[in-house]
Amino acid sequence: MTTTAPSSLDENQPPSSNISFIQCQKGKPLLISDKYIFKLNKTTTTTKYWICTFNGCPAKIHTNINDQFLKIIGEHCHPQESENIDGRDFREKVKQRVKHETTPIPRTYDEECEKAMLSTAAIAALPSEHEINSAFNKARRAITPTIPTTQFFDIPDPYSKTLRNTTFLILDKMITRRQRIILFGTLEQLKMLFTAETILMDGTFSTSPTGVVKAEFSTSTHVSCYFHYSQAIYRAIQRVGLSSSYNNDDSIKHICRQLMALPLLPEPVIEDTYDELIRNSSITMRKKLNDLLEYFDEQWFNKVPISQWCVHGLSIRTNNNAEAFHSRFNRRVQLHHPNMWSFIKFLKGEESRFHHMYTQFNAGLGARTKQAKTIAIQRRIDNLGQRYYGGLINAMEYLDGLSLTVAKRKK
Repeated sequence: MTTTAPSSLDENQPPSSNISFIQCQKGKPLLISDKYIFKLNKTTTTTKYWICTFNGCPAKIHTNINDQFLKIIGEHCHPQESENIDGRDFREKVKQRVKHETTPIPRTYDEECEKAMLSTAAIAALPSEHEINSAFNKARRAITPTIPTTQFFDIPDPYSKTLRNTTFLILDKMITRRQRIILFGTLEQLKMLFTAETILMDGTFSTSPTGVVKAEFSTSTHVSCYFHYSQAIYRAIQRVGLSSSYNNDDSIKHICRQLMALPLLPEPVIEDTYDELIRNSSITMRKKLNDLLEYFDEQWFNKVPISQWCVHGLSIRTNNNAEAFHSRFNRRVQLHHPNMWSFIKFLKGEESRFHHMYTQFNAGLGARTKQAKTIAIQRRIDNLGQRYYGGLINAMEYLDGLSLTVAKRKK
């Protein structure tokens, strides 16, 4: 990176008193003055002596030990090196990002090219990404521990601390010879977790913690995501070959949407309302929906208890916030299988982001404003609930109104 050092002389100094510094590829400092490059020749107790990097050029610069300009000696025998300086500065910026980020090197190179706005001459002199990729990879490997190939490895201290140098590694334990659990977090985050009344989890992975959660938190209420419930119903509609009928037959669509709206009813009336829905359907309609209804009975009455998918009265009916976090995190990671050290760097970045948000919240930042559409839908749900509890509508009418309000096509 380029840094500028102030002059120790007065305003009558020539322009050459304005100096800055960059690093060469070996990490040593280079002095820039009037678009010429100088390297350090020797240092005494009071003075640094810099000589021009151009072979045979007599120009020299003296600075004090604090890198403040003292004087220039001699004149240059060659043109200014604007393109060389711009190229060196560009490479240093890319190198610093490569060392401190996990972004793929080609992408980093392209992004810095867009920012640099180099001259035509500088672009022509600039090495391509392919030509300097090896050097950047070497710089990244130099500060990265050896990538582990087994579960037996030590986590270096920098990877067990947050970016603020506080404790981040809270558990590192071997469960069996082939299984190891590593947990990251901060005391600040744990305090919030342990005092939270509602916890959102994404349980759509190949390994789901549903059973463990029920066993360890037996006194809490476990509720499934309403979005995924509706999505499962629509996928079942597709699976049993009702997609065309759903799109073209309003009667079939209406019953399917009523199935999607069932979780919004009070738990005690869900099963009876479902039975009434089936009884009120014609024999022809029941035959058309037979496969879908068999699926619904087996999945949502026999396998999954009603208490788990009933979301009546809940202010949070989906785990969309958790899924949004995972989606954003995946976009940041960019890789399907990052190595251990890259992954920990991402976690540290997320912790830093959370700390900033938490600090802003404590300083008065409010929650994100809900969309007008979401507010309008919730108002209709509330109105239907008031009519039902006020005796103005029965359970079937309640379900019918809900199906027209919220149950949409889920892909």
